[in-house]
Amino acid sequence: MIDKQQDMKRSLDYLYKNELELVRLNQFVHELRKYDLAEILAYLADFPFQYVLNFLLSNPLLWVNMKPADWVKIMSALNPRPKPFKPYIEDAGYVDIHFLCKYVRINAIKLYLQQEKFTNNDKKKLLLYSNKVVSSLFMDELDTELLDGKYFVHIGKLENVRINLTSTGEIKELNYTQSELTKYIEKELKVL
Repeated sequence: MIDKQQDMKRSLDYLYKNELELVRLNQFVHELRKYDLAEILAYLADFPFQYVLNFLLSNPLLWVNMKPADWVKIMSALNPRPKPFKPYIEDAGYVDIHFLCKYVRINAIKLYLQQEKFTNNDKKKLLLYSNKVVSSLFMDELDTELLDGKYFVHIGKLENVRINLTSTGEIKELNYTQSELTKYIEKELKVL
């Protein structure tokens, strides 16, 4: 088990240090598929946020068939989360929430809050972070253009993932405007 984890870390470090274009990462996706995505993201949590987000967007084979329980496992692996009080959070400690809300368009905040295994302090940190970055949890025109299936996953595949994840009823779509999401977050903060 330790050898497998060290092997995973070496592979991920190699990819990052050699600054391989994310398109070329697809050559390594089959090797990476032998590792658990929760372990991969837990290791990458200290890497730059944008790198890890791009890593996810360019490697859908790692997450396209995941179930709600798999995403909860990732949420657990990324705990404890970084403190959200810094002016700018540069590491990838919240990349799962960001990815699920912005690109898959599911309410990862609510999913996280529903988990009894997370403490109120964990939940508060998540809500404070989400409130700080609420505007970046929504796609803009450029984001949509980049989801063409060449460099990053195709937007249609993201829509299929959303449909599959929400079909069980365990996860809800993120059907908020930015101001509605802000109000939801502030309401949940008051409850905690």
